This record gives sequence, structure tokens and C-alpha cells, in this order.
Amino acid sequence: VKCGSSFYSDGNLADDSIQDDENYINSTVLEAVEVKSGADGFMITMRDGRHIRCEHNNADGGHLPDYAPQPAIVLKMDDDSNLLLPIIVLELPCAMLMEAVRNIQVARPTVYNVMKDMIELMGYQPKLVRITKRVHEAYFARLYLAKVFSRSLICSLDVRPSDAINLAVRCQVPIQVNKQLAYCDGVRIVKEAMRLPLKGFKGLSLDRPESGTCTEAEEFVLVRSMMVAAVEERYNDAARLRDQLSKFRSSK
Repeated sequence: VKCGSSFYSDGNLADDSIQDDENYINSTVLEAVEVKSGADGFMITMRDGRHIRCEHNNADGGHLPDYAPQPAIVLKMDDDSNLLLPIIVLELPCAMLMEAVRNIQVARPTVYNVMKDMIELMGYQPKLVRITKRVHEAYFARLYLAKVFSRSLICSLDVRPSDAINLAVRCQVPIQVNKQLAYCDGVRIVKEAMRLPLKGFKGLSLDRPESGTCTEAEEFVLVRSMMVAAVEERYNDAARLRDQLSKFRSSK
């Protein structure tokens, strides 16, 4: 077993050095809420209602498993490739990320606000976040911290990608993706469509039948209520609505 410290100075760099820029690509967080995989490739649903169909960048990537819509964080590579990297996460980190991206103020601090404050109180400041590797179906990330007023002492620690990205957005630090990971697991946009209301119909808050029940409308209300409860930190309500949503989708 080979072990090493995550602390290093200018004269003793670790393997995952913060200076290893040539192996990483800067990325941007997209306002995506879920992703699903099927015979036609990937379908990414954006917060504004757009549906983006994508295909795998790696033609030799093998068979991709089909899965129902899952909450996801989607990173867009900032190089000329324009690749997207979808990372499936739990619903709560996804909702809290959208809160941070849109700078929504909440009544009480989230766990990521507390993490940010604790790091600063200990005399460190976040420098950047990296998505470093994938082991089976799990992605790994690393958070780099620098001692305030010192450029020589930097430490890094393993974190979940959902936590790392949430913290990076709140601290306004770069999010980098391993190049090999981006090009092997990334997806390309094939078609981008947006649901638009029909011309001549105004004042409709939601498309639905004039009479009877509409399963799409019921599902929309459950998803929206769950996301609002998560952002407002009503976690018991969010969990209850999540269970209702799972049962509703199973019954469909």
C-alpha cells in the first residue's frame, strides 16, 4: 500500500498537484435539473424547460445502461470541445446548487455555507475544485485549500463531486475536470428544443386539459413542490414529496 500526504509545499508536490493544469479543463455549471439515458442517447432537462438531446463523445464507450430521469449536475467544458459531463446526484444537492447558481437567499445557512465559513475561520481559502476520476459508476473530486497569506502551503482533500461543486459555486472558485474523463465520459449536443406555448393562447400558467386529470401536470406540481421545499430547507416535506413522486412515477 502506497500512502502519501495531501499537504505539500513548493518543494514537495503531491501527485494531484494544483499545478497539473495541462491535464485538466475548466468547466461551467449549467442550470440542469435531470438527465436520462435511453436508446436515443442522453436527454438533459434544463431548469428553463429546454430538453437537450446528446450522444456519447466516445464511440467505443460500449453499451450505456438505460435509466429513468435522475437528478444531475451538468458541467460544460470551457474548451473548444463544448462537451458536457452529466453527474447523477441526489435531489437535494441538485436543488441547493440551483439555489447557489441563482443566488437565492434562504432564511438559514445551508451546510455548504457552514463549510465555507469553517474553512475561512481556520485560516484557509478555497483555490479550486477538480473532478479527478471515476471508479465504476462513482465520480471522485478533490478540494484544494490554501493557507491565507501563504502561497507555499496548500492542502487537498477528497470530497463528493456534488459537495465540491456546491462549495465551488459559493466560493466562486474554478471547477476543473480531468481531460481523459471529459473526453471519455462526456456527451455532445445533438439537438436542443424548447417547449413553447401555442400562439394565440395567453395567460395559461400550465398546459393541461380543460377537464379531467392530467398526469403530466400532477407530476410537474410534485417536482416543483419538492424542489421548493428543498431550497427552503423543509427537508421532511421534501423527503415526503420525493416518496410521493416515486410512487406516482411507478404507477405510470
